[in-house]
Amino acid sequence: MVVTTPGVHAFRLVAVTAALTVLFALINPMPASAHIVGTGGSATNIQTRLTAIRPAVPTVAVTLGLGGQWVRVTNQGAAEVVILGYRGDPFLRLFRNQVQVNQLSATATETGLTPGSPAPGNPAAGRSAAGGLTAGGPTAGGPTAGGPTAGGKTAEPRWVRSSDGDSATWADARIGPQPASQQASGPWQLPLLVDGQQVTAVGTWDLIPPPSPWPWVAVLVLLTAAVAAIGWMRDWNRPMAAVVTVGILAFVAHVLGTGFAPQQSGPLIGWVGVGLVVAFALLVGVVSTVSTLRRSESAPDRAVTVGAIILLLAATDLSVLWNSQLPFPGPGALDRGLTVIFYAAALGLIVAGIRLVRVVKSSRIQPGRTTG
Repeated sequence: MVVTTPGVHAFRLVAVTAALTVLFALINPMPASAHIVGTGGSATNIQTRLTAIRPAVPTVAVTLGLGGQWVRVTNQGAAEVVILGYRGDPFLRLFRNQVQVNQLSATATETGLTPGSPAPGNPAAGRSAAGGLTAGGPTAGGPTAGGPTAGGKTAEPRWVRSSDGDSATWADARIGPQPASQQASGPWQLPLLVDGQQVTAVGTWDLIPPPSPWPWVAVLVLLTAAVAAIGWMRDWNRPMAAVVTVGILAFVAHVLGTGFAPQQSGPLIGWVGVGLVVAFALLVGVVSTVSTLRRSESAPDRAVTVGAIILLLAATDLSVLWNSQLPFPGPGALDRGLTVIFYAAALGLIVAGIRLVRVVKSSRIQPGRTTG
């Protein structure tokens, strides 16, 4: 019979968790620097605001991600909404419950949007379903703006289906400071055509200095050392169970908070992702806590597993310590405090668990020794 040690079980569970985390990241679209556990965006020092839609129209809505990391335009009843690109070119279109991309738009290439198959029912070039002129058709003053042609003139837009739905979401360089900008604040604009009417979403961006991270780092180091010391205690079961419980609850509160931030993939998908992560974390925490209180031989391995799982799921969330704008609805200090608690619990549990695994292993070997 093959005997599998508790350490091997822990390693396998961590490996499975890592694979699930990567899979979740692949199926859940978000910026590379964003949270693994949600699509609210990563912490930043840029604060963006939408101040107005001019003229005000009830048939279109604009939503900004944290720090302008993404922008979403939603059609709320217009026959056609066209988003203009960086050079005034027709870039995206919301039409007949589809998100369509102009293949001739340079902005589509620069923003990384990949067009799909040709959109069915594409109206005559330059005309909307309402019979008016779109950005790709002739304007009051002259040529079209779909894209360049061999003759130097502009071409009609070539709309292709990107996805179904009434909302388009993408990362737009106009929402926020330019890379070489030295300014601490500024305006932004996003031009649209709503049923042929020129509409502009306007707002502002500001660089908000972050608080000093060093007090939080000091607390993190001290708490990590205190948790790690459990591995050298004779009666370690209850303290370790308490740390697992507190660490998991702090992590769950942090993750639930990210769900209230604007979600890049939409509220429904965002909350589904948050719910899955919360349920998984609670399940792992309960199993580890019960195992520890029962003084199970596998308890130290499970403590290591809990620590590794928290670190894998939290990903880069430690960046809340040195950024001012957080994807969290409450005070920034609360989210930073929660983050310090679950990171300290995770790191300390890994150290304490490894130490106790060795103790358990050595106590298992001890009775087998012979005396002279």
